[in-house]
Amino acid sequence: MSGTGISTTRLLAVLFREEWRLHTQLFGGWRFALFPVVIAVLAVSATVALLETGTAQGTIVGGLHALAVGFGLYSGTAGFAGSDMLENVFGRLSLLLSSSTTLPLSRRRLLGVFLLKDALFYGVAFVLPMALASAALTGLSAATPVVVGLFWLSLCLVFAAGMATTVALIAVRTRGVPPWAIGLVIGLTVVGTWATGSLGVVQSVLVPVRGSAIAAGGLAVGTVVIATVSLTAYDPTYGRPSRTATDRFARLSGALPFENAPLVTKSLLDLARSSGGVWKPFVSASILLALVAALVGVVDSITGIAPAPGIFFGGVLGLSAFTTYNWLTQFDSLEAYLAYPVSIADVFRAKRIAFIFVGAPTVAVPYLAAVVWFEATLLDAVVGAILLAGYALYYYGLTVYIAGFDPNEFLFDAVRFATFTVGVAVALVPTLVAGFVVVPPSIELAAAFSVGGVVMGVIGVVLSSRAGPRWERRYRRE
Repeated sequence: MSGTGISTTRLLAVLFREEWRLHTQLFGGWRFALFPVVIAVLAVSATVALLETGTAQGTIVGGLHALAVGFGLYSGTAGFAGSDMLENVFGRLSLLLSSSTTLPLSRRRLLGVFLLKDALFYGVAFVLPMALASAALTGLSAATPVVVGLFWLSLCLVFAAGMATTVALIAVRTRGVPPWAIGLVIGLTVVGTWATGSLGVVQSVLVPVRGSAIAAGGLAVGTVVIATVSLTAYDPTYGRPSRTATDRFARLSGALPFENAPLVTKSLLDLARSSGGVWKPFVSASILLALVAALVGVVDSITGIAPAPGIFFGGVLGLSAFTTYNWLTQFDSLEAYLAYPVSIADVFRAKRIAFIFVGAPTVAVPYLAAVVWFEATLLDAVVGAILLAGYALYYYGLTVYIAGFDPNEFLFDAVRFATFTVGVAVALVPTLVAGFVVVPPSIELAAAFSVGGVVMGVIGVVLSSRAGPRWERRYRRE
């Protein structure tokens, strides 16, 4: 059968098989197969816990849809991952997605089928387990399968909308639109939606199960149109323009007062020279801020209760430590350092310093925007800043200790993901509860959270310090 004659169904089947083999090879068969079970347990148990604390059903439904949108935004980048990054994760291999350079396959068609495969694959592996939370919302009955099915379709729709949005942004970028212009449009859109009071309309559209059939149909049609136009506009030949670079390595390395300054400099320049540069961690943190702010608005409109902004956003924005570290290691691998006279422990220490350099401004700007926008008190803002710093270090230490140099890998490893989730919940859940219950925070609560933030930060530093020797021992055994 010729390359040009391969059917879409056959191509989709081959891509599905490749996806399954990659995941089972990377994580181990049973560890990946259990991942949907872990998601289902977390979704159902969290829903039950929230209902017991008096959280409105509408808030829980909105939160699940926000998670689906966020995962869709992330998943939309999968088809555009560079070969260097994929080799760092999977080792040297030839993926079907890259075969358009050697086989008579249309790059656009292959990319479109790949994204369709991702929508279907993750719709079952990730979104379907989330939809089981609807059974906890409505209770078990003869209609439960239908309820879960409709809720799943609603989540799948917003998940696909998130993917289409990311694909559209990438397609616009390949047409020469600078990143700052894209960021400006996104920022103005978010601010305009908030300022004009259109947030309720957006929420009703992005929660199809709670809206009208017309709105859901409009979202579905809009998603298909955006995805189709984006794939048509996408320029597969696009490459970043060549630039004459100065010797930034020597200049930056000489300015850093660290013994391992060259390793730190390499991490910083790898991020700066990659597609999107140093803006990627900031965009990730801004997306997290927007999702959480929208959820806070939903809770406030339904229950009339708004959290203490500093404590609430300080605890949640610390989660951006995971994405920041992920960007710092996305185009890197431990094997690349074998040619240098450095230890693995030295590499991990350098990554921690680079994380602080990148992570501090990444979370500081969104946090300042949150406390100003939500009019936090001075005490609340200070305590939130302490929590933000401490929790970010803790989340970073937890990530690097569990996942080493491959934080993306454990997202589909049931054991590591469950461990990471428990570690996050230990710090975050009490913070969120207190942030909603005690508004504004009392002096006693502020002091307790300040001490807690410092303690969690110390734990994070200890975990990240032990990560180097731990992964060096594992690497030598392998």
